[in-house]
Amino acid sequence: MKTDFFSRLSVSVVVLVACLPASGENAVAPDSGDAQSHATAIETIIVVGKLPRSRQSEDVTKPVLEGRLSTLEDLLRDTPGVQIEPVFGGIDHPRFSIRGSGLQRGTQPAGRGIELRLDGLPITYADTSFDFVEFLEPLFFGEVGILRGGRGALEGGSALGGIVDFRGRSGAVDRGFTARGEIGSFDYLRSQAAYAGLSENGEGFASVSWFSQDGFREYGAQDALRAYGRYSQNVSDSLTLRFSGSANDSELELPGPQTLAQIDAGSTASQPNNIAGDWRRVTDQYRFTSGIGVDLGGSRLDLDAAYMITDVEFRRRDVQVEDNDDFVLAARLRGQHDAAVGWGATLIYQRNDRRQQQFFNGGGTPPTFSGARGDQWADNDLSADRLTAQFKGHVRPTDRIRLDFTAGWDWHDRAISDNFTGIRDSRPPAELDDSYDGFNGLALLSFDATPALTVFAGLSHVIEPPTYDVLLINAAGTPGPMNALLNGTDPRRPVVRELDEQTAITAEAGVRGRVGAFRLDFTLYRAWIENEIVSTTNAVTQNVTSVGNADDTRRWGIESSVGAIVAEDVFSDGDSIDIAADWTWTDAHFEDDPIFGNNVLPIVVEHRFGTRVSYRSNRISAELFGTFVPDGGYVDYANTLRADGFVTIGGRVSYDTGQFLVFVEGRNLTDERFVSSVIGARNNVNGQDNPTFAPGEPAAVTLGVQARF
Repeated sequence: MKTDFFSRLSVSVVVLVACLPASGENAVAPDSGDAQSHATAIETIIVVGKLPRSRQSEDVTKPVLEGRLSTLEDLLRDTPGVQIEPVFGGIDHPRFSIRGSGLQRGTQPAGRGIELRLDGLPITYADTSFDFVEFLEPLFFGEVGILRGGRGALEGGSALGGIVDFRGRSGAVDRGFTARGEIGSFDYLRSQAAYAGLSENGEGFASVSWFSQDGFREYGAQDALRAYGRYSQNVSDSLTLRFSGSANDSELELPGPQTLAQIDAGSTASQPNNIAGDWRRVTDQYRFTSGIGVDLGGSRLDLDAAYMITDVEFRRRDVQVEDNDDFVLAARLRGQHDAAVGWGATLIYQRNDRRQQQFFNGGGTPPTFSGARGDQWADNDLSADRLTAQFKGHVRPTDRIRLDFTAGWDWHDRAISDNFTGIRDSRPPAELDDSYDGFNGLALLSFDATPALTVFAGLSHVIEPPTYDVLLINAAGTPGPMNALLNGTDPRRPVVRELDEQTAITAEAGVRGRVGAFRLDFTLYRAWIENEIVSTTNAVTQNVTSVGNADDTRRWGIESSVGAIVAEDVFSDGDSIDIAADWTWTDAHFEDDPIFGNNVLPIVVEHRFGTRVSYRSNRISAELFGTFVPDGGYVDYANTLRADGFVTIGGRVSYDTGQFLVFVEGRNLTDERFVSSVIGARNNVNGQDNPTFAPGEPAAVTLGVQARF
């Protein structure tokens, strides 16, 4: 791994301190709601520099500090409707999907289908993709807000799966210094130092963390150094300033897929070519934001800007080098007419410029892989623009009924130019200039059946444009003498694909709140999708082999959770035992496709169940948790092969004095051998086992210590 890794620690700390500012409430964060908070508003948080937020449409997940907390799966585990499937383990980019969104993603690990935000501002690129999420450090966040599916339209989202907003920890919580360390199986090491502070008119948080592991496979080492800071200052009763900064430096080895037979045998082997070619991903990312909030008396104006630099070297069959500059401007005006009527308007502009160069790994074929850059065979400039204009409001005709609605217009532009010097008939330029636009909207009606229980129904329409990784794919070319891959009649070359935007109409209904002692959250949805992007991928080389728009695809789904405190004062005064379960059902299939009929879309897991039994007292907490997947996802559109189902069991115990926290956690305690994800879809594998699968993590133990000063 990187020899100068620790030298970059000092650089990142300097960057963190220099830009320690960061936004608490942004121009595109959820709105302030109304004076009569909805019964299902999970909570309202008021912090210096922030406004209260109504959450009748949003799920909020808080990090669990009493156990291992290093990946998105750790952070969002057991969140209904959210599917996170690790690919190469650790902080490597997982498959991240809501309501089956972005499942047929292009070149691994490019993600799409969900708009990711940090403190309310987009951190997806302007093309709506979210590559390389290893910069998302769970220890930096106080909570995660999730608007599933069409609910994302409420905040100007532009993705079929909705919005996931990671919100930095507040300076008003856990004030002072925090130091944390974790050690575990597979040479897992992790540390964090943080400071949170609150003054009369301001609050802020700053942290730096380090992650390292060798991984459970023979070629799967990972290192990451991450820093984040945010600060908000109330300059006056009507003016708030906010700033933030973050830095990420990561390097991950890429072990490649396995076959079902290898996984069943407990193999730790990696793809031989990945080792010979030193396949890995190296990422440096820096992001800076600033914003201003103005109380206009009866309304509030928020203006925010963000600038993100992401440099990537993605080494596999080829060496892909990316230089990204991404810029966001966001404005939001919102107001409250009276206790029954509220309104808001949002404008988001985002721009990405990427230079993408491709080189052979050595000579470009397995026998010649060396890990070094060989001849350059592609040089493209890519750009993406995104403009979102949105108006929303809510009305409360009675104390028990509320209608939330939004209507907006999304415009996207994609441009690709070719700078390669070897353009010729057999190697034509890869160029494109397309735009996409459409309506995004939602109507959501809620009825408070009781003071603690709300019934709701909604209808939404959302568009999602194609991303870089499916608009620009690679033709493998034919090897031969005289460097034929570069100079021959069938050279390796980039190829553009003309694609349409995806659209989804979704109807949903459900209930949320409490029934007696039980917590209940249940949503049933039906989605009609046109032009869903489907692709095939070579899971070994991690390259898209074909891509296009399906005519019609459909979704049925359920997102549900239930829980209750079943006993109190069991061993001591104030202790309790809590049980909970969640179920995510995703039925994603073609509708009357000319080739695949009504087949199930590959990769997606149809049913996923989670269970938890927790004990908590003043200082001790313990939990047993399990995951049950009856059947894994299909490998191909023809539905001839799928992964097996599995059951995993884990547990953790912690002791917290208020100043010191100690925990031990075990995952997959029965050492189940299972498929965590299908890496790429194929058209038809005729039921034959092949290296397309990602193995799940074996039994693992983590010990952690945290101190607060």
